[in-house]
Amino acid sequence: MSDRFGLKSILTTALAAATMTLWGAEPSGYYNSCEGKSGAALLQALGDKVGNHTVVSYDGLWELYKTSDVKANGKLWDMYSTKEWTPGQNKCGNYKNVGDCVNREHSFPKSWFNDAKPMYSDAFHLYPTDGKVNGQRSNNPYGECAGGTTLPSSGNVKALGRLGKSTFSGYSGTVFEPVDEYKGDFARSYFYMAAAYNDKISGWSSPMLAGNRYPAFSSWAVNLLLKWHRQDPVSQKELDRNEAVYARQKNRNPFIDHPELAEYVWGDRKTSSWSLNASSDPEFTLPAAGTVIDLGTCGVGVARTKTVTVKGLALTAMVGVSVQGAGFSVSPSSLSAASVCSADGATVTVTYRGTSAGSATGTLLVQSGTLKSATTLRATAVEGLPATAPTSVSDVSFVAHWTYIGDADANGCYTIHVLDASGAELDTYPRSVRAADEEFLVDELEPTTTYTYYITTASGVRSNDITVSTHEPIPSIQLLYDGDLEIYAAPGEPSDAYEIVLDVENIAADIVLSVTAPFELSSDKGTWGQQLTVDPAEDRFYLRVNSAEAGTFSTTLRAASGDYVNDETDITATVMESVTFNETFESETPGGSGYNTNGATLTGVTGDWNVYQAGIYSSSSEAHDGKKYMRTSKNTDSYFDTAAAKNGGVGTVTFWASAWAAGEAGDVDIQTSDDDGATWTTAGTVTVSGAKSYTRHTVTVNRAGAQRVRFQQKTGQRLMFDDIEITDYHQGAGIDGVESDYRSWTAYCRGGELVVELATDSQVRVYGVDGIVYHNGMMGAGQTALSLPAGLYVVAVDDFARRVLVKD
Repeated sequence: MSDRFGLKSILTTALAAATMTLWGAEPSGYYNSCEGKSGAALLQALGDKVGNHTVVSYDGLWELYKTSDVKANGKLWDMYSTKEWTPGQNKCGNYKNVGDCVNREHSFPKSWFNDAKPMYSDAFHLYPTDGKVNGQRSNNPYGECAGGTTLPSSGNVKALGRLGKSTFSGYSGTVFEPVDEYKGDFARSYFYMAAAYNDKISGWSSPMLAGNRYPAFSSWAVNLLLKWHRQDPVSQKELDRNEAVYARQKNRNPFIDHPELAEYVWGDRKTSSWSLNASSDPEFTLPAAGTVIDLGTCGVGVARTKTVTVKGLALTAMVGVSVQGAGFSVSPSSLSAASVCSADGATVTVTYRGTSAGSATGTLLVQSGTLKSATTLRATAVEGLPATAPTSVSDVSFVAHWTYIGDADANGCYTIHVLDASGAELDTYPRSVRAADEEFLVDELEPTTTYTYYITTASGVRSNDITVSTHEPIPSIQLLYDGDLEIYAAPGEPSDAYEIVLDVENIAADIVLSVTAPFELSSDKGTWGQQLTVDPAEDRFYLRVNSAEAGTFSTTLRAASGDYVNDETDITATVMESVTFNETFESETPGGSGYNTNGATLTGVTGDWNVYQAGIYSSSSEAHDGKKYMRTSKNTDSYFDTAAAKNGGVGTVTFWASAWAAGEAGDVDIQTSDDDGATWTTAGTVTVSGAKSYTRHTVTVNRAGAQRVRFQQKTGQRLMFDDIEITDYHQGAGIDGVESDYRSWTAYCRGGELVVELATDSQVRVYGVDGIVYHNGMMGAGQTALSLPAGLYVVAVDDFARRVLVKD
């Protein structure tokens, strides 16, 4: 390979420092221990520097994303779809289409490192992404696939990336190819993983890994990642994200701070020693050396343009831009060094206007002082109206493309024609399309079917024909459930059975479900184990935890059929004795004689309390029961909260409250925190009346895990609180309305019989798929077994139905 760093310049210390600031804001001397090294030694030194970090919990990633992955408009940045997510909303769980929900994507699949920690929640490789696209990617490696499948759009939300057979030299398996805009982001995430976990990576397994500490990646993966790293340099998005993650994890991604490190570890410079001054070597990073800029196809005499980013490092002189080749031109012809060296670089517009039909090549030249870089240009001109190859091909759709040449109708439209294999126009075609858009989504098609499309202008100019075949249907297994899969049980007692619905598409073979102990699976609530095989026609199974020992447990619920795997469903379980929280404030420690204006920790009966502008007072005439109670002040910021998290979650918060003086009505928010008080979420607001008498209040919280509870006074009134009771969270708590009705019964096959399990006496209807009614009448609460022939049945209670496959 050629020297990618170009000619060296003698730069001042100030310029070197400015360049360092451009690429990252690491503390002074942060990477000093890595200087003078290259190759394996440099990778290990980087690992020693960034491997030890503060672990952000998996749940804590949602809060981190609010700073690490938020656009200027306040929406989450999704690299797998065009959906703009509101932080904290639409979390997966359940999804059906692109744009349904957002999840925490392990860009470096967790199955490669066996779900181990701390990799499991390391934010440098976990991004907020569309759940449906993430499910399509599964645990396949990244790669390039010219004929891959892109998921169909849903409304105005487009999927980004495609799944298909690798076309990158050295690997032929199934890969997921992200869009060009984010390939460098993912490459640098992988480089980080090889550095931060250099002491562990040799034991991980993946087609992209070599099974050693260095080079850590297989040869084809090294070549792929370096290519992406070079073609998509560090953006402002990555710089901002690096700082946000550093603020929480206390470590950095070296390959964002110093992109040239990749060359010293795996690339052109791996036999040279790296130093901090290496980043001051002048370099053009975009357009990437050795690449081709394709302007596409245009009509003869019609201009075709493309915006090209010019980006560099440590440049001091103006950047001249020029082109060679008939028909090519560029504007502007010069750029400032500062704009080219900025995080996002500068842009120029390259234009091609062909005077005759045929292919053309040219050269784009950029130069700063004596540093030069050349990139190949390519374009094609055709007579008439060019239609070009489709993109985003799925099993039911594709995006058709053409080149705008003018000659649109009064509404600015062309006409698109779509034909089936026999040459007949599809029912809903021809259609008018906006000519200047140069693309149109053709959908509602049949899988594995060949179609032809062409475009006509207002005057009847007809494009060439383009033939496209839709892909095979995409297999999918989705696991649908209420809320989060967080289960609670007492030691030695199995938890309640949690029903999970299977949503299966385009899968004919049996599905193997698996978890690790102490989690258990069952299709009939009779036989339980860590593995369960179900027929694709079955739509439900059951999950529980059963442990003799107390503790906190986690597993991944894996669903696999043939080559398809869905391993994105995470489950946690807390096994512990039931905890009752009952605070009367009748502790032996004196409560104090006034408000604690600067914050303090006071001792209660059940636990300590943090207070601000509040205090524990002693008065048998003012307490609800006993002598002591908590009182807030007239300060609107006054609060008191549990100083330690309560294990077992929070089901309800019940308390007695009164105004201290008649007429002092006030509001109080009941809040919880699962991150030790860093953030608080309001579960409900209670209004304490102005009457000087105690009233009992209950707020339903239903939040799992270790939680702190805070009483946040809002209206600046003196309020009294006493006898606070907090119940544990339990599965299904607080579910009412239709969800409660749905959960009140279930049906399954056990021992060759159809079993209906009811919480209350109910009218039950059982239908065969042939429409025959096998049962229609009342059933009593409990379990009722029906002896029916083997087959698929529909059981209906009230407005809800479940499918049951009865097997011999």
